[in-house]
Amino acid sequence: MSEKMNIYQMYVKNNCKMGFYVRSDKWRRERYAKVTGIQRVEDGAMIEGEPPYFGGFKYPAGHPKEGIIMGPRLVTLEADWFDGGSRETDCGGNNCWEQVYPDSII
Repeated sequence: MSEKMNIYQMYVKNNCKMGFYVRSDKWRRERYAKVTGIQRVEDGAMIEGEPPYFGGFKYPAGHPKEGIIMGPRLVTLEADWFDGGSRETDCGGNNCWEQVYPDSII
């Protein structure tokens, strides 16, 4: 079994590349999803902010919430078992995730 960590940490561990697979400890064991996006993160670029949650920065000038500290980043997940094939979650910073490798999933 893989080590539990948050999705942002997994992204960094994956050389700042999307496309890795995760499982939540709230899902059935055979279910997993592909990480295809993290809000305010360009694939291949380091996440801004302080690890492990990469938060604490403020909305930029001109934004309706200018100066207010941003909340958790939305993470886009894709899986054929999701309604519509994808879902966004604001739980990417929780340590309820493990990275999985579909060829070896039991």
